[in-house]
Amino acid sequence: MLVAPATIDARPFELEVQRRDADAQLVRDRIQLEASQTAIVVVDMWDRHWCKTYTARVANLVPRMNRTLGAARSLGVQVVWAPSDVVAFYRDHPARRAMLAIPPHPAPAPGPFAPPPAPKGDNCECGPDRPCPNASVWTRQQAGLEIVAGDLIADCNEGQELLNLCAERGIETLIYMGVASNMCVCYRSCGMINLRRHGLRVLFVSDLVEAIMANGVNPVARTSDPNFTPAKGTALVQQFLEQHVAPSFASRQLLAAAGHGPAAHDRRPHVVYVLADDEYKTEQTLPEFARRELGEAYRSTFCVAQLDESSRRADVPGLEALYDADLLVLSMRRRALPVPQMDHLERYLRAGKPLIALRVSAAAFQVEPKDCPPGHVRWRDFDQEVLGCHYRGYDSKARETGSDIWVVPEARGHAMLRGLEEARFHSPAWIYYHRPLASTATVLMRGRWTAAGPEEPVAWTNTRAGGRVFYTTQGCGGPWARLPRQAHDPRGAGARRLPYAAVCSRGVWIQRRMPVTETSVGPDCPTARDPR
Repeated sequence: MLVAPATIDARPFELEVQRRDADAQLVRDRIQLEASQTAIVVVDMWDRHWCKTYTARVANLVPRMNRTLGAARSLGVQVVWAPSDVVAFYRDHPARRAMLAIPPHPAPAPGPFAPPPAPKGDNCECGPDRPCPNASVWTRQQAGLEIVAGDLIADCNEGQELLNLCAERGIETLIYMGVASNMCVCYRSCGMINLRRHGLRVLFVSDLVEAIMANGVNPVARTSDPNFTPAKGTALVQQFLEQHVAPSFASRQLLAAAGHGPAAHDRRPHVVYVLADDEYKTEQTLPEFARRELGEAYRSTFCVAQLDESSRRADVPGLEALYDADLLVLSMRRRALPVPQMDHLERYLRAGKPLIALRVSAAAFQVEPKDCPPGHVRWRDFDQEVLGCHYRGYDSKARETGSDIWVVPEARGHAMLRGLEEARFHSPAWIYYHRPLASTATVLMRGRWTAAGPEEPVAWTNTRAGGRVFYTTQGCGGPWARLPRQAHDPRGAGARRLPYAAVCSRGVWIQRRMPVTETSVGPDCPTARDPR
C-alpha cells in the first residue's frame, strides 16, 4: 500500500545557489523551487564503513541532516532515502513498500551529459600510516536517521525507481545529501549524474555531503602530505561538482526557508568563538569582551577546549554551532582535533566565510606527527593557506620588551582604522615573524620589538575563497576585557585598541574593535618609535 505524504500545503521557496564557470570562478544565483515538484535524495548513509574515521564522519552528519530534512518536509518536499547494498534491511519497511508501489513509467531518453571524472580518493582517513582493512561491513543506514511517515526508500542501484517517482509526482528537481560525494552520490544509478542525464535538475547540500579521500596523504600519488585533510578532499570534490555537475547551497537555507533556523527567531549576527590556547586564557577574556564590547547586538557561542589535560589537545566540543555562524573568532594553538570536529571548522573556513584569527592561531593546527593520534588532523600550512602569512616563531628576548606598533601610512583610509589613522602605541605582546605575506593580504599595522629589529606586520586582512580574513598578533593576556570603551585618548595620540575586525558577511559589515593593552603612549614616550 502506498504511504501518502504528510498533509502539508506545499509552497514555493527561494535558495541562493552557487556554481562555477568554465574558469572555476564562483557564480551565485537565486532560484525558486516548487516544493511539490522537488525531492531530496539521501544517498548511502551507511551505519558502518570499512574506515573507522569515515564511519565517524558519516555519523557526524546525522543530527544536522535530521533537522534539515524536517525543515524540507514542513515545506512539502518529498524525502527519498537511497541506500545501496543494504536495501534488504528495509524490505518490510512502509517507506520501502510505498516506493515499490509507485507505477512504472517509461524512462526519458538519456541525454549526452558526460562530465569529467570526479577527484579520486577512497583512502583510509584515520591517518597516513594507519590504514583500516577494506571490507564490506555496512548492514543498514545510520540508526539515528529519522525516517518518518511519507518518506520513501529507494534502491540506489535502481535509478528507474527514482525516475518512476519523478514521473508519477511531476518532480523536476532533486536535491542530494549523503556520501560519498566523489563516488556514490555521483555515480550510483540514483546518483546526480544519471538523473541529470535523464533530464532532472539536480542540486546538492554543500555541508551535508562528504567525499572520502585521504588524511595526511596525497590521494592520487599516495605520498605524504600534511596539508591534505579529509575536509580538504570534500572541498575539492565540491568544487568539481559545482563546476561540472550541479550547483550547491548550505543547509541553513532550507532551515531558514521553513522558519526552523536560529535566525528565524533571532536575526542578530551569530559569532562563534573557538578557544583552545594554553597561554592567554581566552576562554575567560573573550566571553567578557563579548559581553562588554558587543553587548546584545550579536549572538555569541563559545566552543572551549576541554580542561582535562589528557584530552585537552584533542577535544573542542560544540563546533556544530558553525553550521549557523556568521563569523568565526579563532584563538587556537597547536591542536590536532578529531576528524569530525575538524570537519566543522574546515567546512566553515574552506567555504570562504568570515574569520578573525588571533595571535597564536597562526599555529592553530601545527603539531608534530607523533602528537597526532589516529583519526585526528594536522593542517601544517593553515597560516599560508588561510591567513596569508608564513609563521616563523619569534625572538624570545621580545617577551621582555613587548613591541611598538603603528598604522602603516597606506592603510590610513581603511574602513577598519576609522578614528585610528594616526595611532601608535606600545603593546605587551611580542612580535611574531610572519613575512612574506601573500599578495592577497593588506597590511594595516606594523611593529618591532627593538629599534634595531626588523619591522613585522602585526595586523592585516586577507581574502580567501572569496571570503574575508582578519588576523592580528595582538591580544596578549588578561587586560582585554578591562579596557574602557573609547577607541583612543582625547588627543588622538595613542590607540587603546586595535580594530577588532570589519568583516563583510553576506553583504553585511560586522565592525567592532579589539582591545589589546591597558596602556597607550603618546609621541613623547621614548619607546614609541614611529618610522614615519
